[in-house]
Amino acid sequence: MMRLFLTVLLMLAATPLWAQIPPPDASPSTPVDEVALPAFEPTREEAVLEGYVDGVIAAHMREHDLPAVTVSVVRNGKIVFAKAYGEKDVDARTPASGQETMFRIGSVSKTFTWTAVMMLQERGLIDLDADVNTYLKDMAIPEAFGAPVTMNDLMAHRAGFEDTLAVFTYPDDGDISLTDALKETMPKRVYAPGARTSYSNWGSALAAKIVEDVSGMPFRDFLEAEILKPLAMTHTTIAAPSQMTEAQRAELATGYDVKAGALKPAELMQIGPFAPAGAIASTSDDMARWMLFHLGRGEQDGVRLMRADTHDIMWKRAFDDRASGADLAHGFMTNIYRGVETFGHGGATTAFYTYMMLVPEYDLGVFVSQSTTNDRGLVSDLGPLVIDHVLDRPATPAKADPAFEEKAASFAGNYFNNRRSFSMFEKLFASSDRASVAPAEGGGLTVTKGGKSDHYAPLPGAPDTFENRKGERITFGRGEKGRITHFSDGSGVHSFDRETVATNADYLNLGLGAALFFAVTTLLGAWRRQGRDVPQSGTGGLIGLGAMAAAVVTFVFAGATLWVLTDLSSLGAAGLQAYPPASVVTLRLIGLVVFAVALLGVASLWPAWRASGWGVFRKLHHTAFAIALAGLTLTLVFWNVIFAATA
Repeated sequence: MMRLFLTVLLMLAATPLWAQIPPPDASPSTPVDEVALPAFEPTREEAVLEGYVDGVIAAHMREHDLPAVTVSVVRNGKIVFAKAYGEKDVDARTPASGQETMFRIGSVSKTFTWTAVMMLQERGLIDLDADVNTYLKDMAIPEAFGAPVTMNDLMAHRAGFEDTLAVFTYPDDGDISLTDALKETMPKRVYAPGARTSYSNWGSALAAKIVEDVSGMPFRDFLEAEILKPLAMTHTTIAAPSQMTEAQRAELATGYDVKAGALKPAELMQIGPFAPAGAIASTSDDMARWMLFHLGRGEQDGVRLMRADTHDIMWKRAFDDRASGADLAHGFMTNIYRGVETFGHGGATTAFYTYMMLVPEYDLGVFVSQSTTNDRGLVSDLGPLVIDHVLDRPATPAKADPAFEEKAASFAGNYFNNRRSFSMFEKLFASSDRASVAPAEGGGLTVTKGGKSDHYAPLPGAPDTFENRKGERITFGRGEKGRITHFSDGSGVHSFDRETVATNADYLNLGLGAALFFAVTTLLGAWRRQGRDVPQSGTGGLIGLGAMAAAVVTFVFAGATLWVLTDLSSLGAAGLQAYPPASVVTLRLIGLVVFAVALLGVASLWPAWRASGWGVFRKLHHTAFAIALAGLTLTLVFWNVIFAATA
C-alpha cells in the first residue's frame, strides 16, 4: 500500500545534455595547507582504466540526464584518478571539480563512525562483545530477549531494533543533543540480537554516541581531530549545509530533482543530531584518501590511525550464517562478486546517490557519487564494472539446476522487508514492501521486488544461496524445524521475513475492498427502496440509517487513504520535518470512526435479525456488511493504523 513512501527516503531527480557536459576536471590546484599525495605518471593499464570509466560515465550521464558525477579510483596504493563530470550548479554553469566540489555521501558516512569505533577498540576503550550499556551515559538500552546489544551487533545491523522514521524529522539547525534525540526516538527491540539483519540509522547513531561517551569528545570533534585532519581530508565535513562555512557551502554541489522535464534544486535532507548516520559531504579526491587508508589496513601516506591487525578485525564478519552471501563486516557491506571479496557502503539522500567499493585482493577502490536520484544504475554498476574490467575474464554466474526444481516450492512465498516499523503507525508502509519468490523453470528461483523480477540459480557448494547473472547473491535462512523463514538480499544490510497467514498484507486490501463493496450495495439498496412499500419496523429503520452512515464513513476512509497515498508520494525533505502530515492524521482519526462504526454494526446484528422487520436477503446483506467492517477494523489494528503512535 505504501511502497511509494519508502521511495521518498531514497528520492528522485535529473538532467543535462551530452553536448553540455564540460570536460572532466582532473587536477585543480591544491591549496597550500593541504598535504598532496605524490604525483605520478599513469601506466598504460591505468590510462585504459580511466578511459573505460570515462566512457561508462558519459553513457550514463547522457542516458539519465545526470547534472554532475564525481568519481575516484585507487589502485596499488595510489590515486589513479579523482575527478568530476558535469556541472555542480546547472544555472550558473559551474563545472564540478574532483578536488573541490563536495557531494553529500549519505550513509557512506557510517564508515567513519565504524572506523572511530575500531580506533577506540584498539585503545582498549571498547569491547566489541560487551553490553553497550557499559559505555552509554544518560541512557540505556532496555532489556529484551535475555541478551544484551553489543557493538558487534550494531556494526552488523543485527541489534534487533525496529526501523524508525523519526531519524529524518529533526532539523539541522535544532539544538537537541544526540543523546536526547536517541532517547526520544528509541525504537522497540523486535528481534533477539544476531537473529536478523535490519539496517538501522538509529543503531549507527547510537554507536556514534558511544564514541562520544567513551572518548569524552563530541563525535564531530573526534571525526575532525582524529580522522579527517591526520588524513588531510580538508574538503570533507559532517556539518549540515545550513551550518557550513560560506566557503564550504560554495563548494557543495547542488542536488537536483526533475520536475516537468527540467532540473530543479532539490530540498536537502535534514537529520540534525543523527548526522553521524549520513550527513558527511566530501570530494572524490578526499574519498580516494579514505579508500587508500582502508586498503592500506589503517595507514595512508605514512599516517597510521590503527594497527593492521585491528583493521583486519574490521573486515571480518562477526556472524557466520551466510558466508557465501552478502553480509556486514564491522560496518562495511561485504560480498563475493565473481569470486572476489568486496567491501563498501552505499548512501542516498534526497538528492545524491553514492557508493564506495573496495577490493583488497586487487588493491582496488572505486568511489562514485551523483547529484540527482532519478536513476541509481551508475552508482550500483560502476564498482562491479571496474572489477570486470580489471579481471578481464568472462563471468561465470551460477546456472539453473534441474535437480533443484522439486525443492524450489519450499522457498516460494511472499517476504516482508525487516527494515520496517513493528510497533508504530509506520508499520503500514511495510504492507507493500514485499518480495515474492517463485520457482523458476529449469531449476532456480524468480524473485520479484519493487516491480522488477530477477532469476537466481542455486550456487554450487553453498546451500540455500542463489546468484543472478549479474553476480548478486541472496541467502535463505531456516528455522529450528528446517523450514525457510527468511532471506538476506544482495546488499548485505536487508533481510526479508516470510509472510504468514497472520501477516498477509493482502487482507488489508481485501478488508477495504469488501467494506467498499457492501457500502456501495447498501446505498444502492436504500436508493432502490425509495418510494416503495418495504416491510420494516422502527428498529429496522434506525438500523438502516446506521448502515447508510457506515457506508458513508467507509467511502470517507477510502478517500483519506487515497489522500495519504498522494500526499506521501510527493513528500520531500521539508515534509519529513513536519511529519506526520494532515493526511496521515486524518486517516488515523477516520480509522477510529470506522472502528466505532464496526462495533455498532456487530451490536446491531441481534436486533436486525430479531426486530427489524426486514426480509432474509436484507438481513444477510447487513450481516455481511457488519462482518466486512469488523474485518477491516482488525486489519487496521494489526497494521497500526489505529491505536498506535506515529514517528
